[in-house]
Amino acid sequence: MQKMPIVFDCDPGHDDAVALFMAVGSERFDLRGITCVPGNNLLDKVSQNALKLTEFLGLDIPVVAGCPKPLAQECHPAVSVHGASGMEGPHLPLPKKQLAKVNAIDFLAQQIREAGGELTIVAVGPLTNIATLLLAYPELKGDIKRICIMGGSAEGGNVTPVAEFNIWHDPEAARIVFASGVPITMCGLDVTHRLYITEPEVEEIRALGRVGRLAAELFDYYKMYHGEGGVHNVIPHDAVAVCWLLDPEMFYTRSLHVEVDAGSGLSRGCTQVFAISRDLGDDSVKAEVVFDGDRDKFVQMFKHCIANLG
Repeated sequence: MQKMPIVFDCDPGHDDAVALFMAVGSERFDLRGITCVPGNNLLDKVSQNALKLTEFLGLDIPVVAGCPKPLAQECHPAVSVHGASGMEGPHLPLPKKQLAKVNAIDFLAQQIREAGGELTIVAVGPLTNIATLLLAYPELKGDIKRICIMGGSAEGGNVTPVAEFNIWHDPEAARIVFASGVPITMCGLDVTHRLYITEPEVEEIRALGRVGRLAAELFDYYKMYHGEGGVHNVIPHDAVAVCWLLDPEMFYTRSLHVEVDAGSGLSRGCTQVFAISRDLGDDSVKAEVVFDGDRDKFVQMFKHCIANLG
């Protein structure tokens, strides 16, 4: 089977880490590189985390730093969720590997050209790098096969009552990306909150080898945030975007118009989802919005990918 060429644009991040494990363990992707964006923490910290993860996995791929801050506001790291380093909990040694000496925007453009219309961008952090790419290289829009996003929500937020973190962190960027006309899949909170992993399932993952142990240790820290009220499920948000690419048939998805509120009011960062755009009609730019998925299949697929890594 021919592997799908991807670039993984991320802000590691506990769920970014396990999403990367899933992508590599699936053996279905040709991972061309990792680009880093500030979100869960500042750019230098998430870039260091990405280097640590590639060394842990033995990956010989470029890790590239992206834009240092959102398009129109300062960074607001999710320290309360991911800790001071952005990936608190397990200890990984300082990386020996260095960041690639190229900026993420030029790297993405190069990968798009080399893939000949087949590159998928897996964007599981704020969309700053992707929007900057589209602004800098508008001629490449038609050469991106798909942008598969973890972000947004049709039903409510997690950082404000209406906004999901990745979109809220750079709504100007998200607005550019959703309006670009590039094929987009939006795996937002609507689906990720349904695809949780239970505490007994975390213990099964822990028994799957060194990668399983690291994944479980990441979950141990992460569930301190998610496991309020005595519920110790974890929600590996970013892994859902990887899973959708592996098996879109296990998800319920609708083709809908998505508008991002980039205003200064209380709804800033909200992804407003419409069957028909109020302004543009039924032929408006749409995204594939994912609402639900098969939780049991998701967990089994996740465990299979982790087991493959040993």
